[in-house]
Amino acid sequence: MLWLTHGKSNKEIAEILQLSPRTINKHLEQIFEKLGIENRTAAATMSVRVLWD
Repeated sequence: MLWLTHGKSNKEIAEILQLSPRTINKHLEQIFEKLGIENRTAAATMSVRVLWD
């Protein structure tokens, strides 16, 4: 979520974490479902709110 909040693409996150972009995509899909959100923008917004509290 940190890298997503910093505006990194799945490909960039995958390179940082040494994983495939597809793996990153699947992890993000699962995170979005658990948080009840639908996209990267909502995830980044939620992350910023949590960090500021």
